[in-house]
Amino acid sequence: MIEADSLRQKLTRLNLKTMAQHLDPVLDEARQKNQSTVAVLMRLAELEIEHRWLAAIKLRYTQSKLPDRVSIDQFDFHHHNTRSEQKESILALLDLGFLRKHMDVILIGNPGTGKTFLAQCIALAACNANFKVLFTTAMDMINHLIAAEADHSLLKKLQHYQSPDLLVVDLC
Repeated sequence: MIEADSLRQKLTRLNLKTMAQHLDPVLDEARQKNQSTVAVLMRLAELEIEHRWLAAIKLRYTQSKLPDRVSIDQFDFHHHNTRSEQKESILALLDLGFLRKHMDVILIGNPGTGKTFLAQCIALAACNANFKVLFTTAMDMINHLIAAEADHSLLKKLQHYQSPDLLVVDLC
C-alpha cells in the first residue's frame, strides 16, 4: 500500500488528480478481474481524459457568457409555419458543420420567431463540442468597442471578439 500512496503522490504532482483520486478503486477492480497493468493504466488514463474533457466543456460554457442553458428540445417547431418549414435546416446547424468549415450563419426573422433561442441552442452545442464561444448583444459589443477606443485598447478588444470559434451577436 505504500507503493500506491507513493504513486498517488506522484500522480498528483504530475497534475493527474483524477488518476490519483481513482487509483484505489481501479486497482481493486483490477485485482478482482485479474486485469493487466496496461488495463489499469488505460482505465486511469480514460478517467483522466474524461474529467479533463468535462472540465473543458464547463470552462467553455462559463467563458461563453450564455445567459441560459437552452435545448432544441424546448423549441416549438409547430408555433409557426416557417419554423416547421425550416426544421431540417435548423437541426442541421446543430451538427456544427458550419463551424468546421469556417462559415458564417445569420438568423433573420421577425421579432419573436426564436432567433435568439436558436442561437443559444447552437452556442450551447458548440460549447459541448469544446468550441470557444462568446455570446454578446450588439449594444454591449458596440459600447465595449467605443470604450476600448477611448482607452486605446481597441486592438485588444477586437481580438477578444475575433478569438472565439463562434461569436453570437444578438440584436435584441
